[in-house]
Amino acid sequence: MTFGLCADVHQDIMHDAEARLEGFINEMNARRVAFIVQLGDFCIPKPANRPLVDLFDTFAGPRYHVLGNHDTDGDDLSKNGYTWDETKAFWGMETNYYAFVRGGVRFIVLDGNDRPDGADTSYPRHVGGPQMRWLERELARTREPVVVLSHQSPENAEGIDNGADVRALLEDANRAAGWRRVLACFTGHHHLNDLVEVREIPYVQINSMSYFWVGEECRNQAYSDQIHAARPMLAFTAPYRDPLWTTVTIDPIAGEIRVEGRESAWAGQAPEELGYAAPLAQRKGMSPRIDPRRLEIDRRGVPRLA
Repeated sequence: MTFGLCADVHQDIMHDAEARLEGFINEMNARRVAFIVQLGDFCIPKPANRPLVDLFDTFAGPRYHVLGNHDTDGDDLSKNGYTWDETKAFWGMETNYYAFVRGGVRFIVLDGNDRPDGADTSYPRHVGGPQMRWLERELARTREPVVVLSHQSPENAEGIDNGADVRALLEDANRAAGWRRVLACFTGHHHLNDLVEVREIPYVQINSMSYFWVGEECRNQAYSDQIHAARPMLAFTAPYRDPLWTTVTIDPIAGEIRVEGRESAWAGQAPEELGYAAPLAQRKGMSPRIDPRRLEIDRRGVPRLA
């Protein structure tokens, strides 16, 4: 079974996001993948973004959304301009977090945007109590192999702030099953090309379709004055010349998951040339590409994938 993944399209920052998404949709349709998923930071729910959502919906198979922290920004990209219900309605989502089964695999979609009790933060990155209890029940009531999809990573220090608690539930599910039932976790958010394995669970960060964020201190003129005038926040990015996306193939016969590689180049200057020097944890895997990867599947789970 092969499915398509893209992350962090950022329609409201990237001037050619629609063309980038069109390339992804056209290729996924041509290859007839089983389904597609966008991993968040897609677009805010303003009428001008309707063509992007309509384009996503031209994929000929099942389509799934993950909520990203910027998907409720205001029209001027200020924080908290829309509600989660408005974004979900705009995209056609029913719930913030959910599960679905394809090809004998249970895909669990998490919402990492819960607000911790008493916290006052513009962009919370938390999986709250009700969702944690739902996740525990979801893992306990089924026996299929599991793939987790979320915007923020449960592994990265800049990701889900209670990621250790999320990982503990996944690790408990593996212990209860007696095999590596949780096959992998795929995330966006960090705009990085990275893989970290924690207690035999691979956490794969899928790079942004569009750019790496370098911030106001590293202004970058990658495009024409006209484009930058229309999209002023582009100056705070190191864009990728070509869009990035990937396919993931779960192959029970070979006993592996294959992540397809895709390579681009920097449009304009690279982050290092701009003086970007964040801590290593924030730039590990900083590159205009998605690496090909092979992740081993516990063969005791192969009959359950058949």
